[in-house]
Amino acid sequence: MDNCDLEKLSCSGGKLEPPFKPDITCYKVTVESKVSKVTLDLLTSDCGASYKILFGDGSNTIKLNDGLNAVAIEVVSEDGTAKKYCIEMTKLSASSAKLCDLAIEGGFKLQPEFSASDYEYASSVPADLTMVVIQPKLPDKNMQVSVNGEDSSKAVLLNAGDTVVAIKVSSADGTNSQVYLIAISREQIPVAVTFCNVKDEIKYECPVSLTAFYRPASINQSDSKHIFSAPYIDMLTRRSKVDPLSESPLGEGWKVPELDLDKKMSAAPVKCFFAHCGCESTIKLAEVVSHAKDCPHKPPVDLDTKEVTETLWYKTHFESTDNLEIETKHTSEIRNWEKRLQKAVGKDNVEDLGTHAEEQLNLYRQRLPKPGDIMQYAEGQSPLDFLEQAAVHYSSAIKLKPRDSKLHYLLGRTLEEHHYAEEMYGLKKKDTGDAQELDSAKTAGRLDEILAVCKLHGFMGTPTLENQLKALDTEFHQLKEQGQATKADYIQTLYLWISKKAKKDGQSSLADEESWLHRALLKYLDAWSLSQDSWEHNLHAGRLLLLQGKSREALQHLQTALALRPSQPALRFYTGMALLQQEGNSETQEKEAAMYLQQGLEYVMARALAPSEHDRGEKLDHSDPLSIVNVQFLRGCYSLGDLLSKNAPSGKSMTAEQVYHIVVSLAAQGVARCVCRGEVSQQLEWVLLDGHFALFQNLIQQPGAAKQAWIAQRCQALSALIRLTSINPCRELLDMQEKVCQVGVVTMPHNSHALCQLGVTQLAQYDSEPESEQGQEALTDACLSFQASIELEGSPQTGDAPEKLAKQAWWQKRLAQKARAAKETASKSTGAPGPSEAGAAGKATGRGRGTPGRGGAAAAAAKSGAAARGVKAAPAAKAAPAAGRRAPAKADGVAKAPGKPSSKTQLSPSKSKQECSIPQAKPDVVEAPSSNTRIAAPAIVNPKSHAPRLGLARALSRSADTQQEACSLYQEVISMAPEVHDAYIELADLLVKTDPLAAVDVYNRFPLRPIAEQSFDDAFITGEIVRILMKQELYDHPLLGPNLIAYGKVMGLGCLEKYIDVLEGKFKTDLLKSMYAEDP
Repeated sequence: MDNCDLEKLSCSGGKLEPPFKPDITCYKVTVESKVSKVTLDLLTSDCGASYKILFGDGSNTIKLNDGLNAVAIEVVSEDGTAKKYCIEMTKLSASSAKLCDLAIEGGFKLQPEFSASDYEYASSVPADLTMVVIQPKLPDKNMQVSVNGEDSSKAVLLNAGDTVVAIKVSSADGTNSQVYLIAISREQIPVAVTFCNVKDEIKYECPVSLTAFYRPASINQSDSKHIFSAPYIDMLTRRSKVDPLSESPLGEGWKVPELDLDKKMSAAPVKCFFAHCGCESTIKLAEVVSHAKDCPHKPPVDLDTKEVTETLWYKTHFESTDNLEIETKHTSEIRNWEKRLQKAVGKDNVEDLGTHAEEQLNLYRQRLPKPGDIMQYAEGQSPLDFLEQAAVHYSSAIKLKPRDSKLHYLLGRTLEEHHYAEEMYGLKKKDTGDAQELDSAKTAGRLDEILAVCKLHGFMGTPTLENQLKALDTEFHQLKEQGQATKADYIQTLYLWISKKAKKDGQSSLADEESWLHRALLKYLDAWSLSQDSWEHNLHAGRLLLLQGKSREALQHLQTALALRPSQPALRFYTGMALLQQEGNSETQEKEAAMYLQQGLEYVMARALAPSEHDRGEKLDHSDPLSIVNVQFLRGCYSLGDLLSKNAPSGKSMTAEQVYHIVVSLAAQGVARCVCRGEVSQQLEWVLLDGHFALFQNLIQQPGAAKQAWIAQRCQALSALIRLTSINPCRELLDMQEKVCQVGVVTMPHNSHALCQLGVTQLAQYDSEPESEQGQEALTDACLSFQASIELEGSPQTGDAPEKLAKQAWWQKRLAQKARAAKETASKSTGAPGPSEAGAAGKATGRGRGTPGRGGAAAAAAKSGAAARGVKAAPAAKAAPAAGRRAPAKADGVAKAPGKPSSKTQLSPSKSKQECSIPQAKPDVVEAPSSNTRIAAPAIVNPKSHAPRLGLARALSRSADTQQEACSLYQEVISMAPEVHDAYIELADLLVKTDPLAAVDVYNRFPLRPIAEQSFDDAFITGEIVRILMKQELYDHPLLGPNLIAYGKVMGLGCLEKYIDVLEGKFKTDLLKSMYAEDP
């Protein structure tokens, strides 16, 4: 009686979505454009019920309009109960040109998900996929579709990087069309490639990874187009919004995808990755990964166990029943920090605890941030929360089963992952009280305090790490002598904090007993002590002991593990590293070490080139001994390159150059994955720079006139990387930068930009040793370099050395040495060729120093200023020139430097050299190609730039006698590049002591963006205006209120508290009301 359901409902023109069910009342159906009417076929469940069609004339035949037709069917039962069914009938317009679905064969996801009204999509596919089939779905069979102008069933060939696929849809009546675009990106080729043609090698070389471009993008309006791989230019421009190569500020729409270049490059012939194993195939770049997966010359997965069992050490210690005696004395124990982790509630089953820990680790990996992400998480939902829960559950399981070695081992892996979470991804607990766990603002504050101490003791700009430690040590002893113990203790804290940044690997972290790496080592040793015959426990204990500098003890663990599992690649690799670090290695041991290291590297290559789904997930396991973000692994590869450069490769050995290229490529990928500039990022950058420099030295030692442009290209690239690095400035970095810049100038002495970079380096040399004769010489040369750079603007980049370059001390020494070498050669009758410019390019440099400029290791060799630039992570300090410091009044004279710091015994800093790699016999100088082989380059003109003027202003600001000239140059820089913050800041710093309001006027000229768009650099400007006006007690100054509001909006109300207190005490009610009304 009350049944008002339909038993049947269908539509003649199309299928109902969803399929009909009596209890579902809403449906949709789409019909083709040629269909003018449809017939509804329906039947009630109860023969006594009736229905009414509420559309048109009420008949079962529905006359359709174009577009949406809402049809309702009311069913009434015998007792009057009513139910309404709705059908949204869409008649396609004959002029419609929209798809109803779009997909890529193979199930590759589109971003965003398909919607007929969205026309642009992106998708990512594996690196070995060379073609795809696009699957467009038409709602009307009378419509037409093509893919890249061809039949939609035809496969689309993919470039090595990005491929844009155009799907053109034409309407049924042919009057309209619509294009859908899919940007398909292949995953990055995981290791370095070698082009068959040297010209291709130069043309397609990324300045960062020194291998083929990946998704190449150029910088808009860059002179002589500057092209980078997309991930690396994104990384560099997150650090500094300038063109990395020219230092020109980036404008709107600065990034231009180079799709044509990608296509041409993809067709270029390259060598197989396993050419050293005998593969002679020549393959297109786009097909090299798919070839490598099935290459018959690929090294075998199963390594020959005899390569281990036939060694002397194996026969001595493991062929009999006796094992190698390990000197490690360790007993498993539960430490206080571990007890604090044993807090899992309501779980008393070890297996359940382990399962839950794995689940938490999976959630941690899924939620790890990517570079550029805004890290905002709900309470308890950050990746670090999940990682901490995994540690809690493993620790709680250990409490229940303390003799289970695997639990100790798994906890060690989790604790090691904590190290990467903090130092690679910047994940830290908000409520931590640990002095070392500083947020970016506190880090910036400490750096500013250190730079202030350096300035007090005569070290200007951004001093090297050695000079920072020297200044802190001097201050420490002076405070001790004055009886200021509390302040001295704080200075010692700063000393220890900054000295930890000296390491190229994780050794400094291991030395800290509170660090995650040290705790991980303890858990690995706990696991080993409970199960000494486990190869995994020995491997992880051995590699961290090796990192700790205990190479003998580490080798014992690693050889024990290798004897248990002779074909395990990671064991072979780390055993090779440990062998190289033993004293008195024989040639046989070095060959064994090289073999093991190469086998480990080849395993990583094979795994990266043909990853399984499991391997894809493992890439996020940072404690994997062969992970590309494991600095120890990359350092081991670098040591293999060093070893091969000493000993000529034989058989199927890689070349040193090939290994260095792989190291650079992997390190670049690792740096690009870092979310923060933490310890891991800095260590990876060291590997990247060392690999770059090794390849740079190899290149300049190779004969051939065609290499000149390549050398100049490498000089420019390496200089940019050093300038933008997050590594703290140190002597080694200074040395590297000077050699690179000098070779760049020798190669192209008429290049304005090269001379400017040399000037930046020379100025940093002066700041490093201002009181020395070499420092004074460097300052004179810096002024000459900047002046030469300015004078060459508008002239061709080719030509002989300008006069101001020829005057420089290092250039004259180089020429003198070249002349002596030529004379010695001429006196010999051996017929040997005469000396090239390569032999003298750097041998006479003496100082051997260089430094980065803005934003990096010696960011802005002479930046000035007293206040911290907000909460920007490790901002470049703005150090004002010391009053009375004398610099050249003219280009070729320098005067007396400031007084010498205290010579008291220094606190002993950690060593900064890499402990894991063997030392390479590198020359003190860098060579450049012979001037006789210099080839004609295109007639490129040196552009006019603010950079050399800014550099010259900084150099002149070093002396009170030439500060007026510096001020004029700063004004010129502001006119040329009004968006450059540093010019305003440094000019204001020169004026603030004598004329504070003039400094305010300078700051006020900066073209600030709307408050909502202002950056931390902008906030530094507004903050300085506020600081100066408040210090001068100019509370009614018209600039005070607006800048207080702007500063507070960017930095937060907390930064204004001290000013608010003062204003309240001065009864500046109206000003305070205006501030609160803006609600900063």
